[in-house]
Formats: sequence, C-alpha cells, structure tokens
Amino acid sequence: MEELKNWGISLEDIPLEGLKVEFTDVQVLEGFKIKKPLFGFFKLKKLGIEVKLEGFISGSLVLECDRCLTEFEFDLEHSFALDLKPLRSLNFDEEKELSDEEMEVSFFENSWISFYDILREEIWLSIPYKKLCKESCKGLCSYCGVNLNERSCSCGVYKKESPFAVLKQMIEKESLEKKRR
Repeated sequence: MEELKNWGISLEDIPLEGLKVEFTDVQVLEGFKIKKPLFGFFKLKKLGIEVKLEGFISGSLVLECDRCLTEFEFDLEHSFALDLKPLRSLNFDEEKELSDEEMEVSFFENSWISFYDILREEIWLSIPYKKLCKESCKGLCSYCGVNLNERSCSCGVYKKESPFAVLKQMIEKESLEKKRR
C-alpha cells in the first residue's frame, strides 16, 4: 500500500509526445474494498505547465446498500478526462463560481502528479450517490430492523399519524358541539 501511495510522475518526466501509464492487479486501495482487482490506464499530454489526462478504470468493488445495509458487488467501468494544473496557479484572493469545464480540473503540487490520488478520486466519483444492491431493494423494517428482501416481518404496516390529526379532531369536536346546540 505504501508503495502505491508514492505512485506518480514528475512533470519534467513526461515526454513531449505524451505518456501512457497502464496499471493492473490493484487489489488494495485505502478507503475501498476491492472484489476484482482494478486495471486501467492514464494517458498524459504535457501542455506547458499543464497536463491533459485521460483515463480508464475497471474492476469491481464491494459496497454497502444504503437501504438494507447488505454488501454487494459493484462493477466499475469508468472513463474520465482531466486538466491537471499546478496548485500555485490558483488565485486564492478572489472567490468565483466554477464553470462545468473548470470542474474537470485537478491540481498537483511541486510538479508531482500523484496517480494514487487521481485513482482514488475517480473511483469515488464513479460510485453512485445512492448505492443500492438492486433497484427493487425493500430495505429494512423501520420498526424491527429485519431485512425485507429476505423475509417479511410481523410488525404490520403502521400508519403514521398526520401532524394535522389534532386539527381534524378539533374541527370534528367543534362540529359536534354545534349540532348539539
């Protein structure tokens, strides 16, 4: 793992014609549970002090379903393109809204481009916001906690009382009183 954290390239070591870096059999990556080893590539093209990077990552991860909390296999197939700029090129004095094009920018420090950081960031970006084991996942019973995909529970469906139920009772009580008069 420590070896992978130091994986990268210096800006000066990228030839003018560009460079393609392939990786295979990445089985351990901090923050992820890898099911099938990751493989892919990074293509780098230097443009002055900036670098255009295109990449591809494939493999599979183990994720936890947001509804039922069971682990499931997530197949990863992710292509991406980034502009890499030196961190010193940022203007921290002014605040501005970023355009869509500017959102596809990453930064590097001291002319070192970390493939490890790019790989981790792009994997995080490829994971869906709502992680589901299957689209029809029923989740957990909110009362007893049983996984409703595996079996049904005996809790029954509890109808939550409306916050306006008190008003309804007041109106019904008032109308009864009026009828009595």
